[in-house]
Amino acid sequence: MGIFSEFREQNHNFWRYFWKYSQIIILIQLLINYVLIPILSYLANGIIFLGRVNYISYTNALYLLTKKPLVVIGLILILLLILLLVFTQFTLLLISFQAIKSKASLSWWDYLKKVAKNVFGLPFKAFGFFLLYFLIITPFGSLGISSTLLSKVKIPQFILDWLIQEHQFLAFLLLIIYLVILYIGLRWLFVLPMMIFENKSIKFAIKKSWELTRGKTIFYLGLFGLLIVVVAIVASIATGIVIFAQWIIDNVSFLKTIDFTMAVVNMTLIQFINITISLYASGMAVLIMLSRTHTRYFYPYKNHRGHKWFWGILALTVVISFVSYNVTYFNDWLLKPPVTVSHRGVDDGNGVQNSISALKTTSKENPDYIEMDIQETKDHQFVVYHDNTLKNLAGINKRPSEMTLNELKQTKIHENGKTTYIASFDDYLNAATKLHQKLLVELKPVSGNSKNFVQLFAKKYGTSLKKNKDIIHSLSYNYIEQSKELMPNVKASYILSFNLSGVPITKADDFTMEYTTLNRQFIDGAHLQRKNVFAWTVNDEDAMDRMIFLGSGGVITDNLATLNGEIKRLFNDSSYSERMTIYVAQMQDPFD
Repeated sequence: MGIFSEFREQNHNFWRYFWKYSQIIILIQLLINYVLIPILSYLANGIIFLGRVNYISYTNALYLLTKKPLVVIGLILILLLILLLVFTQFTLLLISFQAIKSKASLSWWDYLKKVAKNVFGLPFKAFGFFLLYFLIITPFGSLGISSTLLSKVKIPQFILDWLIQEHQFLAFLLLIIYLVILYIGLRWLFVLPMMIFENKSIKFAIKKSWELTRGKTIFYLGLFGLLIVVVAIVASIATGIVIFAQWIIDNVSFLKTIDFTMAVVNMTLIQFINITISLYASGMAVLIMLSRTHTRYFYPYKNHRGHKWFWGILALTVVISFVSYNVTYFNDWLLKPPVTVSHRGVDDGNGVQNSISALKTTSKENPDYIEMDIQETKDHQFVVYHDNTLKNLAGINKRPSEMTLNELKQTKIHENGKTTYIASFDDYLNAATKLHQKLLVELKPVSGNSKNFVQLFAKKYGTSLKKNKDIIHSLSYNYIEQSKELMPNVKASYILSFNLSGVPITKADDFTMEYTTLNRQFIDGAHLQRKNVFAWTVNDEDAMDRMIFLGSGGVITDNLATLNGEIKRLFNDSSYSERMTIYVAQMQDPFD
């Protein structure tokens, strides 16, 4: 059977039992998002709180291992529980879909018995395999073969940018690894179905799946590729038709009286289109996984209650929530323009990063803040520089801490076709003050800094930073804690590279979060502490829109003009159809 024939067969199967498949997916996602994830978050935060640990990061990993082993053990147990729940999720999906395909009339009790049999029959060594397995199938996450429970398994964008821009060989190696993982994921496609339906061991299931997919890698890759294309085309056409209809309403004078009402109706329609497409992608992905499963259920027919009242209440709740969101969205009651921050003081390569010349050029675009980096010099002064060494910009294989301030100020740096000199923080701060430009100062926790780095900085600059209403931020938790003790009137933001375990307990006024793993839950948690969240480094329009929709208090970007354009497009009298287009551009899987 060819790719198109197989796709047509699974497509027909899905739409034949659309509502039954959809019920399974919706119920599982409701259970995960509104029961399991809150419980797991509560458990993780409880362990961290009882262990008197303020934050979890790679920066304190050694401390946790040596000083807080019970906290580490507790978090590992939660990880194992997550793996068990992910396996349970996949097992329930596969069993339910296979039963529906077999036209069996199973009750939820029947499903749960079969799931329990598979889950409790797992050997402990299976957890290592499932960790590897679910990491391997992560590349298929956009097609439903994933779990919200594993949503943080991703490489942050700043690491990818760093690899592509500065370490092309490592980026190429990462690409090769990704392709290998994709290949293994395709070859292991039938491992779970065989373990669940044929009671095979992990070793046998891997071997058998490898045999079943031998010579068919392109076939299954083509199936998933075709699914991607179909989903993209259908989504674009369906939402495009709705947006075009709204555009007509926006631009025909006699329809102006109903433009707002129709905008709410059309936006709600788009949201339901998004749900339907998500259900389709998830359902088709599961059906492809079950395409070689021949288990049949021969249960006697039973009349199960349809629970129409439940689905009716759920549908009404969804409609009310969509309409409420859309009304607030179109009235600008929900979203606020974020604080704009120019990353390292440049906009689209208009100068050398962290230089005074770039500061002067970029400040003309009126960012709320210009972000820049400081390190300590050999003679305990402060220089504006980001990298650990001077090699990339100056061609000198030394750290800033190995040179005096005077030597550094005489060092030329080159970037974006421009040349300038390294700036002292005194000169940079004076230039910013004259321009009335507020700064977001990053205290770099590099090895060359002295033990009293923060004390020296606070003593010398605390008063000026307070007067200028500047902000400091740092990846070092200790730097932020010391800053709040020594400069209580200067706002400080704690930088997080990953969203690992919720909102840290810290004296920081705000948080700076790498945007790849930033989500609504973290922002809501920060808001409960009355703290804002700066998203970094957000450089494309879709990501900017997403951060705005999530409620980020600030956006740090290398492309300031683009950010300003998106804010203007979103908040300054754009038409309803334009607002809908922006919403669609950042629209995510509704079940994530």
